[in-house]
Amino acid sequence: MKKYLVLIAFMMAMVAGCDTTVTKGDSSSRILPNITGGAGEVLVVIDKYIWDGETGEMLKDILKEEFPALPQSEPLFDVTQISASSFDNMFRFHRSVVLVTLKESAGEADVRYRKNVWARPQIVAQIIAPNIEALKEVIRSNADQIQGFLVQYDRQRLTESYQESKDLEIQKMMSENHQVRLAIPRGYNIDVSTDDYSSVSIETPEFSQVIHVYEYPASGKLELQSGKLLEKRNMFVKKYVKGPGDDSYMTTSMVYPPFFYDLKKDGIEIVEIRGLWDLEGGYMGGPFVSHSVYDQERGRIVTVEGYVYFPNQKKRIKVRQLEAIIYSMEIF
Repeated sequence: MKKYLVLIAFMMAMVAGCDTTVTKGDSSSRILPNITGGAGEVLVVIDKYIWDGETGEMLKDILKEEFPALPQSEPLFDVTQISASSFDNMFRFHRSVVLVTLKESAGEADVRYRKNVWARPQIVAQIIAPNIEALKEVIRSNADQIQGFLVQYDRQRLTESYQESKDLEIQKMMSENHQVRLAIPRGYNIDVSTDDYSSVSIETPEFSQVIHVYEYPASGKLELQSGKLLEKRNMFVKKYVKGPGDDSYMTTSMVYPPFFYDLKKDGIEIVEIRGLWDLEGGYMGGPFVSHSVYDQERGRIVTVEGYVYFPNQKKRIKVRQLEAIIYSMEIF
């Protein structure tokens, strides 16, 4: 599997530095309509003969790569393709657009990232090339950046929305217990609140979404090793995440071993884990995502994790919602 994540610091810099309009000028002075389309959807504007050929297959591989660490196979994005002649009216307001243009006078092939071109908050990845061979090469050489940029921007939109609707009671609890800020929106309820473990959740008859935070003393960054992180995870979820029986509790599934990623945000090193959880003594399970950091000032490891229980249903959107909260973590 191709690496799913580009370093977050690099992607954040790209988001901050992208152009604001296709032509010169600043869209901040214009009133733009709201975006259309759902989270995780990408509109590809490309001629059908290109989409059905080798170049189109390259783009499909980028956009439809399997989302990591889900119990069922799901793509990174739901993709809709239209031709340039159809790209008008409501299509222009789509949240995420990949605009592919073949133009002999284009000069060198290039990929440009722009935001808020026709709607807000919109992202456009514009791929321009003078011929089909140059188009293939620019897509091949920018595959990770195209994918990472669309993933990061989709997540950032959700995070900004959650920041605007944060639950103040939960914010206060997380601050007092763990000195952590998280963009947890209204709708979550506090389940557990202690000095070393706190948990909030959305519980419905159909699904559960949980964010929990736990911390423990640590002597240095070496304790961010994968084996130690999993050991501590299993210790905390065994103690606090119980099943229906006395001997029933959450654990980490090793049927499909977790993925580990080294990230960096604002100079802080983060270890991300994506994996599956099981219920010891039960039949429940689902995906989880966690971020762990070493807090040198307080001599501790802090982990923020989200997990989902949504049996027999697609889980990508639920996981992306949890990602938007996890990636908002700030230690103060």
